[in-house]
Amino acid sequence: MNYFGNFICSFFGRDSGFSKGLFFSLNCSKFVGDESESVEKNLEFIRKSVSAKKLITLNQVHSSRCVIVDEKSKSNQEADALVTQSENIALGILTADCVPVLLFDPNKRIIGAAHAGWKGSKAGVIENTLEKMVSLGSHCEDIVSLIGPCVHVESYEVDKDFLNNFPDEYFTKICGKDHFDIVKFCCDKLKKEGVSKISVDKIDTYKNHEKYFSFRYARKNSNGVCGRNISVICIKSNT
Repeated sequence: MNYFGNFICSFFGRDSGFSKGLFFSLNCSKFVGDESESVEKNLEFIRKSVSAKKLITLNQVHSSRCVIVDEKSKSNQEADALVTQSENIALGILTADCVPVLLFDPNKRIIGAAHAGWKGSKAGVIENTLEKMVSLGSHCEDIVSLIGPCVHVESYEVDKDFLNNFPDEYFTKICGKDHFDIVKFCCDKLKKEGVSKISVDKIDTYKNHEKYFSFRYARKNSNGVCGRNISVICIKSNT
């Protein structure tokens, strides 16, 4: 758990949950085949962990869509990012190798969270999240960005067809294989929009699959069946 003044930011892994089997134990996605009762218990555990009145998550579809939410909003909207200026409302983003991006503006007290897989990041999910924050009064130069555990370049091997999706600067050769640096791509997106305060977690979800859900690891070992990690940000009230 990280505290930045009135902001709580946390990147949760697999520990301390109620799910069983391949979803053991803190799976927070309702859309991967886990028992709904276990997922609800996991989400309630997360809500209490950050002392929020409400936790809002999404039905993520690898899009660029960002929605503004408040205390009246419900979970499971089809989108891949969300923004709020409401206190004690936790925003939750689900990942299993994709990049979780948490954002907060300490001046205007506005927060955002984005699920940046390669499709969403290419389509503009980071830009759209920042745009929504700006529409509420933020300035990009004031926004702080935290990038959580995700797949890093050493573990992100891609085939030749994938190379057409991004400029050459985001690829590197490792043992003769092409690897994609999605973290660098997301950081460059943030910088281009004027966000300079960027912190990157060095944890590679693929290498740390015992502690974090990793879709790429699960694809090799369990037909892609695995849970989702949750990354959460919340504005705490001053009272």
